[in-house]
Amino acid sequence: MSSKPARKIKPSAVKNLFKFPSTKSFGEPSFRPYEMILVESPLEEDYCFHLEADASVVSYYPQPKTFAVSGDYFKDRNYTPDFEIHFRSGRKAYVEVKKDFESLDEIYLHKLEMVSIEMKNNGYEFFHVDESIIRMEPLLSNLRKLQRYRDHTNNNEGFFTLLRKSVPAPRTLNDLINNPLGLRLNTIYTLIVSGYVVIDLSKDLLTVNTSVRYAK
Repeated sequence: MSSKPARKIKPSAVKNLFKFPSTKSFGEPSFRPYEMILVESPLEEDYCFHLEADASVVSYYPQPKTFAVSGDYFKDRNYTPDFEIHFRSGRKAYVEVKKDFESLDEIYLHKLEMVSIEMKNNGYEFFHVDESIIRMEPLLSNLRKLQRYRDHTNNNEGFFTLLRKSVPAPRTLNDLINNPLGLRLNTIYTLIVSGYVVIDLSKDLLTVNTSVRYAK
């Protein structure tokens, strides 16, 4: 599939563009640490933080494909989902991001229903995500803080091996920060986003007292 948007993403009177440094939106192999993508709302930008942190997500792309659908209230109406997601399990899905789906009118909901049928016929799931899920705290704040330490090109296994030997049974983030090897905080954060160090980002804001454990 193409990583380029199905339609030109541009600002308008009702939409602003937001740039996001994605580590999972490369159209081809790359040595760059991230690929800058464009999304059409701050809510879509916030959803990208979740996609970056979700280990089950291999890749995702904004505005991936435009569908022409017909229904009881319309004919040949265009619809472009907000994201296409590919999962490690082989699943593929299109996603619609909205602030509140309960406030959508009947015609728009019918359009989503019609397009979901076509997506399913093409081997894709279709689901929607709303603001209450995307902006759940303290998870979102923690994801925002850690995003800067994600790097598509990093291989941190060597650092993890050294850290695990020097700090075999850490209880808090502070235990790792005070490691005898002199590994810096940004390296510890990189190990967190790489999945070598596990913490519960949904429980509390990330501090030196946050509980940690090594991945099995």
